[in-house]
Amino acid sequence: MRWKTLLPVLACLPMLLFAKGDPPLDNSRAGTDGPYVFYKGANKIVVKSVETRDTQVVVNTKVYAHRSDIILNCSVPESDDYFSFGLHDSLPIPAWDYPLPDRMLVLSDIEGNFQAFKTMLLGAKVIDTKLNWSFGNGHLVLVGDFFDRGLNVTECLWLVYKLETEATKAGGMVHFIIGNHELLNMYGYTQYVRNKYLANADVLGDAYSDLYASNTELGRWLRSKNAVERIGTYLFCHGGISAELAQTDLSLFDINDLARLHYGVAEKFISEPRAKAIFDVHTGIFWFRGAARNRVSPEDIDKALAFAGAEHMVVGHTLMPDIMALYDGKVICVDLYHDENLRMGQMKTLYIERGTPYSLDSEGIKSSLYTVMFSGN
Repeated sequence: MRWKTLLPVLACLPMLLFAKGDPPLDNSRAGTDGPYVFYKGANKIVVKSVETRDTQVVVNTKVYAHRSDIILNCSVPESDDYFSFGLHDSLPIPAWDYPLPDRMLVLSDIEGNFQAFKTMLLGAKVIDTKLNWSFGNGHLVLVGDFFDRGLNVTECLWLVYKLETEATKAGGMVHFIIGNHELLNMYGYTQYVRNKYLANADVLGDAYSDLYASNTELGRWLRSKNAVERIGTYLFCHGGISAELAQTDLSLFDINDLARLHYGVAEKFISEPRAKAIFDVHTGIFWFRGAARNRVSPEDIDKALAFAGAEHMVVGHTLMPDIMALYDGKVICVDLYHDENLRMGQMKTLYIERGTPYSLDSEGIKSSLYTVMFSGN
């Protein structure tokens, strides 16, 4: 059987047991969550957390005048995981082009699954058992969609935030690239948000859309991030570069610059033509699935890579049964069934060592990528 014919069958196997999407029955309720950091005027910083005390759910509120005075504490519900950290001194705009490091671990679509995230970071020795950076000068690349569907979204975001500082001090780096679910949450779209977070917003006395607004620390942090980055010969984005986007006169710098200007704005309200191309829900960089679904010719893949000045494009967004190298390795897909794989003890992700891509499992064992030769439609 040809790989092109077999791939859809393989991709559907996990879905026979678990379909990714809205939980079939969401019984989640208000519970431990946070912290959330709000800026209220020039000299007032309000930190709110939802805490569970016996059977009561309460809000812990603290008010500060200076960022440097704040130490945040994050406790992961139903686990012993706990970490503390300070606020970043500033939230600079990251570069979009980087030299290739010796080691990169690449993850996407964690969707609030803290244990899956932790398991892969531990297996790759990116963190130690106390959730501290231990990857030295390596790079951790996160290709979007840390929001929705799971129950530990806030904890995942804050762990990334904490690791950024620790990685930089060690000579490494964390790259957090925006996906479509980050976009949805920045403008308050709640279809995929678990009941827990809507209930917690009520407990906090805020609208859900307030939690990631531009007057919050997480909202400001998200709004500083890129939509696409090039690291060595590898391009990283959530959905991918479509033929339509590659035909524009945009540079990667332009894409990031225009994307940041429109974070927090629903796609239907974006009118600027070049921004519309970036945010288009079919062919935009956050949403495009064509390459992963074999709807793109090899020639269009080559044009997309030439547009980006890269040799490989690494994407999330589209579920695969394994880490897949498509189009002779020019497209690598890293969105897996993390929740199901965690339960089965078979987690994997992408590891790039001295420019060579591998599949890495949660025991730290490298193997060749699952390669599929696509001919395109």
